[in-house]
Amino acid sequence: MPELTLSSHAVDIWYLWPDRVTDAARVASHEQILTDDERLRTQSFRFPEHRHSHLLTRAFVRTLLSQYSDVKPAEWRFVRSRYGRPEISGPASAPAINFSLSHTKGLIACAISGEGSIGVDAENVERVADYMEIAQRFFAPAEHGSLQGLAGSDRPRRFFEYWTLKESYVKARGLGLSLDLSGFAFRIDDQAIQIDFEPPDAAEAASWRFQLLTPGSNHIAAVSIRCGAGMPAKFTERDGAPLMQ
Repeated sequence: MPELTLSSHAVDIWYLWPDRVTDAARVASHEQILTDDERLRTQSFRFPEHRHSHLLTRAFVRTLLSQYSDVKPAEWRFVRSRYGRPEISGPASAPAINFSLSHTKGLIACAISGEGSIGVDAENVERVADYMEIAQRFFAPAEHGSLQGLAGSDRPRRFFEYWTLKESYVKARGLGLSLDLSGFAFRIDDQAIQIDFEPPDAAEAASWRFQLLTPGSNHIAAVSIRCGAGMPAKFTERDGAPLMQ
């Protein structure tokens, strides 16, 4: 029987820190549940840390999905959509589960939901970048203006909040880079996170729920789920280490 169930518009967000999974026998067992193509892809990475992260990412999502189903981890099959999003394609007995993956330096995140389009993005906030230049090129004018109004020391965190929210929304839509990042803007306050579209679409904006998360001092994550107007969403964070170590 499945260990976990998902209620309506509930999202479980699972975290795994790759550098904490060090036992060679456990890593080898995780590799055994991958397909031949996944193992070949893992070996194609030049650096050991990237191979390790990719292997654990693929094994992690298989292990997690099996927490919600009687399907064994090695039995899951995936395809990529037209825009590159991984989706469940088998086995035939697989239940309807939506998932989204993100990995960054030091962290793998996976969001799982029984219904509702979802997306997750995680970023390492220690990454050095020209935040204002990126925001000017890719963000909506309102977001760029908000960053300009902050003190320099406050800009990096707000930049990553915007970035993870935008990336999680793009993943939830499943349209990849075809979606213009400047065509929608996030408003972040203590009460709620809201999205605005250009041109305005109040009904569409009302159907989305968002959550910002802090998995650790070095990371920020965001989740987007489409629920429908007036529908609440429940976000639960879970530590995936016990399943993988």
